[in-house]
Amino acid sequence: MGIKLWEAVTGPSDRFPSCHCSVIVELDNGDLLVGYYAGEGEAKPDAAWVFARKSAGETGFGPLLSVADSNGKPEGNGIFFQDSDGKVVLIYNTMQGRLYGPHGPGVRWRTCDLRMKSSEDFGATWSDVTMIDPKWGHVPRCKPIRLKSGHLIFGTEYDDGYSRFWLSIDDGEHWQMTGPILGEKNQHPTLIEREDGSLLALLRPSGSQGFVLQSESQDGGHTWSDALVTDLPSPFAALDAVRLNDGRVVVAWNSNPEARNPLTLALSEDGGRSWASRRDLVTGEGSFHYPAVIQTEDGLLHVTFTNNRETIDHIVLSVDWILGEGSALPDWRGDGKRRLPDML
Repeated sequence: MGIKLWEAVTGPSDRFPSCHCSVIVELDNGDLLVGYYAGEGEAKPDAAWVFARKSAGETGFGPLLSVADSNGKPEGNGIFFQDSDGKVVLIYNTMQGRLYGPHGPGVRWRTCDLRMKSSEDFGATWSDVTMIDPKWGHVPRCKPIRLKSGHLIFGTEYDDGYSRFWLSIDDGEHWQMTGPILGEKNQHPTLIEREDGSLLALLRPSGSQGFVLQSESQDGGHTWSDALVTDLPSPFAALDAVRLNDGRVVVAWNSNPEARNPLTLALSEDGGRSWASRRDLVTGEGSFHYPAVIQTEDGLLHVTFTNNRETIDHIVLSVDWILGEGSALPDWRGDGKRRLPDML
């Protein structure tokens, strides 16, 4: 029980000295893929979308492989899923406008299109680009979920400050935009489907709210209630959630309205309506942010996150750790060393 593993997916390199915004998926062959953008830095011309594989039964991740690397145009956020035929699908964005200057229209993240690639051999080779929406403004962040209906849905940050959603009724071949979520300005929805069929979106605050936001849909993601403030403190940073096999919900986020530290996990027994169990996962010096969380077939939780923009780290733990079983991780020292091997 408790913490099973803490590792860096890969270390910094001359080509990829900085990295951010990871996603993780377990394939039906047992492999784990962790993807993110990496390069000189966020919105830098050499930023590429890359991933590393941990093959089933292996103890570490393989080398970084590049999926998208547009000449002079940074790749941004991406999300992974596997369709019902086993095809691996990447949805991501590329910045098309100016990379420098004050934040606003025509600059950096406001200039992202929304595009897709796929692989029929578990990520060994990839298709050409298919454009989902050439119009600038959509930024994906959290993994798609498959609804009881079989439909797929994921959310995007949108140019006007109110999240949108993309629905597919044909296993990801085509997508229809829905939303928005109005109310408090919001970004980066992470989604769960409750037992009653309603959808819960937990949202990154898009202003000075200082708390995670939430919205609900009663019609499969077509329309959404206004975003309201929850009791989960949060800075201006992304989060992620997963519905467990037993129906409980885990959220990973920064539980500090002032900083992207600590990285915290919380467990809900009532479909995300309340969060009675909370425990800090990573503490210490620095920023531990933009988590992604999944539950694998063996019931374990896998969390990836950005560690100070230098590495994407991967932690494996039992769900019961959130309830207090097992030791806490030692503080991150801020000197590039994980004080972990002796305690596992």
